[in-house]
Amino acid sequence: MGTARQIARRHKEAIALGNDPKAERDNYRAMPTLSEFFHQTYVPFIKRHKKSWDKDVQRFTQYIEPRLGKIRYCDLRAREIQQVLFDMLEGRIHGQQYAPSTCNRALAILKTMGRYALRQDVLEKNEADKIPLLKENNQRTRFFDADEIRRILDAAARYPNKAAGGLIAMLLLTGTRKSEMLNVMHKHIDRDNRSLFIPYTKNGRSRTVYLSDVALSIIDSIPRAGSNPYLFAVKDNGKPISEPRWAYEKILAECGIDKSEVCFHTTRHSVASLLVSSGQYSLYDVKAQLAHASIQSTERYAKLTPERMRQTGQGVTDLLLPPVAASKEQ
Repeated sequence: MGTARQIARRHKEAIALGNDPKAERDNYRAMPTLSEFFHQTYVPFIKRHKKSWDKDVQRFTQYIEPRLGKIRYCDLRAREIQQVLFDMLEGRIHGQQYAPSTCNRALAILKTMGRYALRQDVLEKNEADKIPLLKENNQRTRFFDADEIRRILDAAARYPNKAAGGLIAMLLLTGTRKSEMLNVMHKHIDRDNRSLFIPYTKNGRSRTVYLSDVALSIIDSIPRAGSNPYLFAVKDNGKPISEPRWAYEKILAECGIDKSEVCFHTTRHSVASLLVSSGQYSLYDVKAQLAHASIQSTERYAKLTPERMRQTGQGVTDLLLPPVAASKEQ
């Protein structure tokens, strides 16, 4: 009875202060869980405003939803979000340690979604904004050398799944991003001009990639998947293949390359490094081939070896003196 009186007294006090306990209870019961808000409200919004919305869905369902999805959104606290990030870093989610950049992508979803929830009057504060992004240092220094690239190309050509093997080979022959190549359709291939049109890039611009004889032969070796418009496809379902990680790891193992040292993006880095270190192509040539947004992105591949510096020093003389005078100097 005493407890009932206390509840009644608090109820009267709340009403006296202008609060309605019943309305508050109803509002709380109506509050969506994190998963409900994401799938029912946030996803329809980002579908209209973000090209890569599907990546947000994948990251949310993989990293965030298993731990936080059932929490009512208004009850979510910064410490719970922080714990998920710690668990990702320490390998306590899916038994895998994730890089700081991966953790930051997951956190960015909660930050952006929280701001949207504020604008929709669903939340009064965005707990995710209390957490700073982690410092990233994801630049890998391990590149494939020319011999490794040749071995990978050979293994990829022999791989049973021609779409998967062809994709891996094309990444090493063009330096394109994996996401760009996966979305290539048959209509994007211009055999007369020996080119490949990429409608969407990371920078939001379309571009054209010119193809070698080997690249064209690889394209021709990939069987069509019925009426599927995508080049890298195995089923007649209107979709390209998913990231062929298993195929990539199997090919790397066949070539004696430790998979822990590299990733899919290593193919792109390796093309840039190969072109720059050859000395036959300018940084601007490489920038154009890889569609870097700025020359600074390309410059990190320009490693000046002693031999290259000697050639450059001799080049000054060769450019200034007649051939006879230059030969006497030598």
